[in-house]
Amino acid sequence: MKNNDIHDVIVVGAGPAGLSAAYELTRQKLQPLVLERTAAVGDVWRNHYDGVRLNSGRYFSALSGSKFPFSAGAWPSREDVVHLLATFPERGGFTVQTGIDVKQVNYDPSHNLWIVTSIENQCFKSRAVSRAVVIAAGSCRIPTIPKWEGMETFPGKIMHSSEFKSAKNFAGKHVLVIGTGNSAAEIASRLTEHASNVTVSGRTPPHILPKSIFGVPLIGIGVWTRYWPTVVVDSLLSFLQRSMIGDLSMHGLPYPPLPLSKQYAINNVVPILYRPFVDDIKAGRIKIVGPVQKITGQAVQVIHKLTNDPSSTNSLTTLEPDVIIAGTGFRTGLSQLIQVPGITDEFDRAVISGDREFKSAPRLYLIGQVNPLSGLLREIRLEAKRVAKKIRKQLAIGR
Repeated sequence: MKNNDIHDVIVVGAGPAGLSAAYELTRQKLQPLVLERTAAVGDVWRNHYDGVRLNSGRYFSALSGSKFPFSAGAWPSREDVVHLLATFPERGGFTVQTGIDVKQVNYDPSHNLWIVTSIENQCFKSRAVSRAVVIAAGSCRIPTIPKWEGMETFPGKIMHSSEFKSAKNFAGKHVLVIGTGNSAAEIASRLTEHASNVTVSGRTPPHILPKSIFGVPLIGIGVWTRYWPTVVVDSLLSFLQRSMIGDLSMHGLPYPPLPLSKQYAINNVVPILYRPFVDDIKAGRIKIVGPVQKITGQAVQVIHKLTNDPSSTNSLTTLEPDVIIAGTGFRTGLSQLIQVPGITDEFDRAVISGDREFKSAPRLYLIGQVNPLSGLLREIRLEAKRVAKKIRKQLAIGR
């Protein structure tokens, strides 16, 4: 294998994490090969639903060498994010190869190199070799929809929340939104403007927090409390929910049974920060029910109400939605992507992140996998800088 066929580092993914990593690697005088599976940089954000904005605010959402302009306002829009990402490579002095879907990342211990296998433009298989790899493919790669009994008999459309584009497409429809994460909550709230009926089915009562407190984004509180004891932060967040959101039990949404840190560790779901969701519940524009039990044709049986007691047996009620939107999360797909045994846990989540290494995967790093209260984009910026510096040192020693 010729040395000129071996790259310094391959970056898998050209979203916020991959672009930040490439920017920092370039600053370290390395030449990253950046591979992106979509047709153009920024496509993932281009395809988000109408009206979506960053919950982390302009100031706390800055990426490596890339700040949002004041014209983006306090909460940058989809279009603002797309522009920032699309112009990133030119600003950072690197290029991105698009239309390349990475399928496997393998370590070759005999040559101490990484082999990245991909499909280019859905046509042919290619292979690239590097000394280091940064996986920046995100934690929301593969949409998941549970297998509900009888779902194949449903005459309407069952779709994942990632397919949702505009509430206008559901005018006059009865829509059942399944899930109690941020996306499900915001989609449900947007649907109230056009759909005839909106119901949210949940399994676990969510944490709901204000997006900002006296003008300061909640992310700012997360930065301030980043290294506080977990029990203290959980108590503070519980106080904020009870004092600023209030008790929604009479509307079918009880307080969550577990503190935020424990619930996040279980399902990786961040708190809802979309205030209109709360207002729509209180006004009766969104009805809350428990989890789906069975589907028979258009009839969807759900537990009558959402409870924070998992052992509770509740009566069933029948809904007849026209459309079901599943805000039921994603799988990372990392266990299929990275061919290193043990690098993911039973939930397909990476056991390392940032500049941490896995013993049998030297010089392989994952960024953008952790979404703390202090903000995903801020975490990406910090991780990218640490990883780039570490790779530069490792490659300098290995030459």
